[in-house]
Amino acid sequence: MRVLLLSQYFYPEQFSNNEIARELVRRGHKVSVVCCVPNYPSGAFTRGYSNSERRIELWEGVSIYRTRTIPRGKSALQLIANYAFFPFAASWTAIRRLKHKPDVSFVSMPSPLLQALAGIFLKWWWKTPCVYWVQDIWPESVTYTLRINNRFVRRMLEWLCGWIYRQADHIFVQSDAFPDMITRFGVPRDRIKTLPNTAPPTYRPIRPEEVSGAAQRVSGSGFRLMFAGNIGESQDFDTIIEAAQILNGQVDMTWIIIGSGRDEVRVREKIKSLGLEHCFNFMGRFPEEEMPSFFAIADALLVSLKSIPIFSLTVPYKVQCYLACGKPIIAALDGEGKRIVEEAGAGLTASASNPSELANAIKLMIDMSPENRTTLGQSGLAYFEANYAREIVYDILETELRTQAKTI
Repeated sequence: MRVLLLSQYFYPEQFSNNEIARELVRRGHKVSVVCCVPNYPSGAFTRGYSNSERRIELWEGVSIYRTRTIPRGKSALQLIANYAFFPFAASWTAIRRLKHKPDVSFVSMPSPLLQALAGIFLKWWWKTPCVYWVQDIWPESVTYTLRINNRFVRRMLEWLCGWIYRQADHIFVQSDAFPDMITRFGVPRDRIKTLPNTAPPTYRPIRPEEVSGAAQRVSGSGFRLMFAGNIGESQDFDTIIEAAQILNGQVDMTWIIIGSGRDEVRVREKIKSLGLEHCFNFMGRFPEEEMPSFFAIADALLVSLKSIPIFSLTVPYKVQCYLACGKPIIAALDGEGKRIVEEAGAGLTASASNPSELANAIKLMIDMSPENRTTLGQSGLAYFEANYAREIVYDILETELRTQAKTI
């Protein structure tokens, strides 16, 4: 098949889109990607990229075409501009750059849902079937992120989102809790299927003697609890900081933070103001390939989201990556993410946005024997292999793309 992957986010940004494109190439398909100039999560263009540099690339057999991009920036207004500009730029880039009509387009959608407008346009322009992969539920996601309370604006967004959902030939959702949020807009249930996240092959258990790179330089005393990923408002670092306050002086531990994001400056300032700098080690952002080495030196891995109804429907991508590395997990989540960690027997959970529950879960994990923590990690790895292995997930994806492209 000729597959067109449409998404604002692609390599060198660390998203599951990268491995999806790579895997489709491995399976013999021709993959083109239309995406933004990389600017996530910092809000500024990644070094070496701009609206005039490296707009066209060949990476791992994938042809990448980058649209002109308004970077996310730091303000809500600039984020809105980033969201709104991409569908038009992507549509123009696709019809201008692609030499052959795609057999199917695959719109991979962490926010914003507006990315699908490019797929809808190409469906009209080329009659190309369009498949979505919905990772964030709109309009709730955007009204929360941008704090939109105006009733008229919210109704307009509901109408627009409903119309966008109904244009898809097929919709994948990232968790079993999503379908009702799509069918409410009049999308037939048989047009919706769950496509969970998996983890790239680089995510695997690493023995201590295999640890390499920057992970060898990680410092911090006592129990090492590691958070990896975006430092944003959704990840609820206020709860993490409050839990650190509760535990300060009670346990010997270090909070190791791998990643960066829009909320990092505020988070670090708050930690400093509370005199907790000695508890935290901010390492910065590293290539995804180095994550298993970092995970190997951690005693447990932390995932957190705010207590927001739509977040309870999601399973953060990092959950599958954590499971694949066979490390025990502490999850400050509600809903699907919490259920999966518990069902997998992979770790301990706390309610979202509940610092005292999080602190208690951490104390319980610290009090466990190393053997018991190892058992948790092994249970999580077994659950990953049974439910989220790459072959399972990508077979579902490839089969549906073939169905829509009518190339079976």
